[in-house]
Amino acid sequence: MQRKIQQDLQELNFTAIDFETATEQRHSACSIGLVRVQGGEVTETHQYLIRPVELRVSAMNYRVHGISLEQLRPAPPLPELWPLLQPFVENQLVVAHNAPFDVSVLEHSLRAYDLPVPAFHSLCSVKLMRASHPSLGSYRLNELAAHFGLTLNHHDSLSDAAACAELTLRALRSGHPFAWSFKQRELTKGIGSATRPRTARTTWRW
Repeated sequence: MQRKIQQDLQELNFTAIDFETATEQRHSACSIGLVRVQGGEVTETHQYLIRPVELRVSAMNYRVHGISLEQLRPAPPLPELWPLLQPFVENQLVVAHNAPFDVSVLEHSLRAYDLPVPAFHSLCSVKLMRASHPSLGSYRLNELAAHFGLTLNHHDSLSDAAACAELTLRALRSGHPFAWSFKQRELTKGIGSATRPRTARTTWRW
């Protein structure tokens, strides 16, 4: 799998994802946006509402994304959607802005239905941008989008995923020599930190 991931990194092949959650629980995924990039170009975009395991929407989460309980009642649960989502995740390079959160939502939501978590690698676009554009004051998605003139409807899962994809392409094309952690699920683990593990890393320069 490492050889495939290396090739995908070189060829700029990845899927940017973004989850919105219905409650404070990580297994409460209620919306997902997917943006497939191949050869550095967007080739597919998808967005789905997801009926969470526990059908409720907290007031705080509703204020963030505006997805109501009424919208989620007819939405399919994750097991029904998973055959459509799985090809974008399994054995793929998956990117998210603050990837640990989105990967955790994916894992917890799958496990809530006893669905196996597939093998994949992830990149965090926050860490990619911090490393490749170190002089920026903020790395929040909305502020990065404003800085680079990207259209963003913040906390709409597809809009967030599209912005993440664009930021990832900018970072990977920046010429910064990233040191990938191939022994970790998250390839950007440790990037930007003062001390980095020295094993199982490969440096790429575009």
